[in-house]
Amino acid sequence: MAGRRVENQRRQKYGTSSYVSGNTARKLAAAPQRRYEEYDIPKEVEITEEDRIAIRKKRKAIHRANRLNFLYTVGVSAIIITIFAICLQYLNVQSQVKTNSTAVTKLQSELNELTNSNDELELEINAGIDYEQIYNTAVNELGMVYPERDQVITYDAGVSEYVKQYHDIP
Repeated sequence: MAGRRVENQRRQKYGTSSYVSGNTARKLAAAPQRRYEEYDIPKEVEITEEDRIAIRKKRKAIHRANRLNFLYTVGVSAIIITIFAICLQYLNVQSQVKTNSTAVTKLQSELNELTNSNDELELEINAGIDYEQIYNTAVNELGMVYPERDQVITYDAGVSEYVKQYHDIP
């Protein structure tokens, strides 16, 4: 009796008897179809036009909700991709700023070295000038003299930083 009960349970579970002709593989029952009560219309019951309209509205609402879920997913994905792209650009700009700041620092130190070198060379040049010897050479060897008061002509240069001479000054 217990053996029959096990056999019956096995038949209910697998849908076949325990004996399989020509094959030892068991045939499992296929998964039952899902039933959506809101879509299924009982065959025995007469439906009115109002019920059909209500069912159509439910179907449209579900379809609309699924479409909105898809649009929401696409929108969120687009926003995430945009934020990711902006972050990548920000990191790229930060990298360029750091690179440029190190280059600027290097160039500033080079400029300071060149400025110091130029100042030292200018001091050496100015220290090497003997103004007394220039005066003696100009006066004694070349015969130069200081101008008289009536020989000096002054002029106003104006805004320009240089003067163009078109004729000899009298």
